[in-house]
Amino acid sequence: MTVTAQTPRFRRTAAVAGALAAALMASPAQAYPDAKVDAQIRPNFGGLITPPLRSPYRPAPWSKPSHKPKHHHRPPPHAPYPQAGGYLNSLSIDCADPNLGPYPISDALWALADGGVLFIRARGGVCRETVYIDRPVTIIGEGTPAFATGPGGQPARLSAPAGAPCIRLAPGTRGVEIRDLIIESDQAGRSACIEAVDAELALVGSYVRYSGEAAAIFVSGGRLIARQTTIEARTNDAAVLADTATLDFSQVRIAADVRGLDITPAAGESRLVQVGVVAEGGALPGSTGVTVRGLRSGGGKLVVRNSYVGGWITGLYVDRGAKLELIRSRVRARRGIISDWGEVVVRESAVWGDEYGGYFAGGAPVIEHNRFGGPRGGLVFDSQARPSLSPNYLYAPEGCDPYGQPQGLYCLPLAAAPPLAFATPETYGQPAYGGQAYGGQAYGWSHDGYDRGYQADGSPVPIAAPPPPRRGFFGRPAY
Repeated sequence: MTVTAQTPRFRRTAAVAGALAAALMASPAQAYPDAKVDAQIRPNFGGLITPPLRSPYRPAPWSKPSHKPKHHHRPPPHAPYPQAGGYLNSLSIDCADPNLGPYPISDALWALADGGVLFIRARGGVCRETVYIDRPVTIIGEGTPAFATGPGGQPARLSAPAGAPCIRLAPGTRGVEIRDLIIESDQAGRSACIEAVDAELALVGSYVRYSGEAAAIFVSGGRLIARQTTIEARTNDAAVLADTATLDFSQVRIAADVRGLDITPAAGESRLVQVGVVAEGGALPGSTGVTVRGLRSGGGKLVVRNSYVGGWITGLYVDRGAKLELIRSRVRARRGIISDWGEVVVRESAVWGDEYGGYFAGGAPVIEHNRFGGPRGGLVFDSQARPSLSPNYLYAPEGCDPYGQPQGLYCLPLAAAPPLAFATPETYGQPAYGGQAYGGQAYGWSHDGYDRGYQADGSPVPIAAPPPPRRGFFGRPAY
């Protein structure tokens, strides 16, 4: 009886509680439009330093090729491989030869001694296989023959099967060098074109063309060297993904859609010298040219010298704890440099940002003798940043307050900038900012002209600080 008598009261209490909960839930919904408008009006600098997501790609564990290398039954005078014991120091193959079977490169590598050299002839045939390398070798591709005519006059080419990598290096492999070879993967799917884990790989005079869902080149640990090489990637991932690895790039062009280079430097120093990182298809949302990530301890430093990064939403992003030195280089992006408490040094460089040249959330960045340009001036420092500023110039087409800049930053009109200070390959031959024309000296920094470096605009030396402006009565500037 007691329970029956109290049931209506409990029901009334529950109804009142439900009404109160509905009222509480309804009140935020009424204030939501105002909060949304307020969030759109106020600048949110915290959102600017949201780091690019780490790539989820990791290669499958190393496994040897499924097929067993076998010697094809050919007449003894033409057999390229040793018949009984022993290995060869050098070997030449022609992928257009049907007698070599479906795996001509892999079979030849089994016959090479450690440190051997494999020559790939260029006779119109394409090597279609995944090359597995577990020993130090040198693979050299033949260029276009000088006397070749017709379809056979093409350089050596390695093409991966659909959904498979082009080259895989076994963990611990050292001294693998690939020269003058075109490596392409047009239907890679979720596989990278080149995979190396705790290995040493050098690409010299080669061309890597990739289209897939992973990184074009993935290295984890070890060392990656590139000289006179072009890397083009059509992917939502980075063109080059280096996880705790050492990079040594010189005269390399990297062209990608979303991310150019994503590196977590290993202990020591990684270098990009005379390197171009360009957005091939235009600036896509969230695109980043160079991403430098940090480690909790033992991380290395990335040195970018005499290079060009252009066409991205964010030119260079420096993660928390990462180390970057940008020296005598040129950056042109919507946001030139973003640093989230990284150790950053920017020296004698030209940085153009459609929104701003640099944003530093914290730390002690060193910024010396640079030119920053953009519609809003150049640099933004958070309250926790302690910059070290030597004379730097800020060029703004809309003008900026010359007295509102901290010591070491000097605001000038954009017309005062050197003709090639913020030039890009697309603007060569067009009127420069400030009405000056490039004329015949417009070779500047093109995608393949990084060797001329910062000297193209005649400013490789430190910039002298301009004299302070004269002030008139009541502290106003005198004109």
